[in-house]
Amino acid sequence: MIKLKPTYIVERVTDINLNDLKADNIKGMIFDLDNTLMHPKTSYLPEDIEKWLDLVKNDFKIAILSNNPYTKYVKEAGERVGCVAYERAGKPRRKAAIRALKDLDLLPGEVVIIGDRPLTDIWVGQRLGMVTILVDPLLKHEEVWIIRYLRKLERIFIAKASKTFTQLEEK
Repeated sequence: MIKLKPTYIVERVTDINLNDLKADNIKGMIFDLDNTLMHPKTSYLPEDIEKWLDLVKNDFKIAILSNNPYTKYVKEAGERVGCVAYERAGKPRRKAAIRALKDLDLLPGEVVIIGDRPLTDIWVGQRLGMVTILVDPLLKHEEVWIIRYLRKLERIFIAKASKTFTQLEEK
């Protein structure tokens, strides 16, 4: 059975409570790139996310796992964020995520995967036994129609699978 229900849902990555994750023995974070950390197909990293990532790197190992096929774009994003970045990840396939776990030297239960797509980011995390966090896409209105349609279907599927979501709350 496909597991698309995320462990947590937050609006933006900056809403994630880092103390809660540390208390749950999370030692690493794997991020989707486009529409999670950066605006899609641009090199724009919002300032609040950039500052938040600086805090994250104090306590967590991090990596970027992107389905984006453009090596230069993804690698430059990784350099800007200050972490290893994998392009052409093929999510929800597990191969690239397993490679990221090995490179981070962490077990799946010690890592949270964060992304904006249940059918890719959340599903691969669920398949590997990671904590999963679904975020709202940074730029919903600029997506092609098929992606907007798929997002609606994903949300309906998740809502039917679970009437309520556990929220990460700021303390």
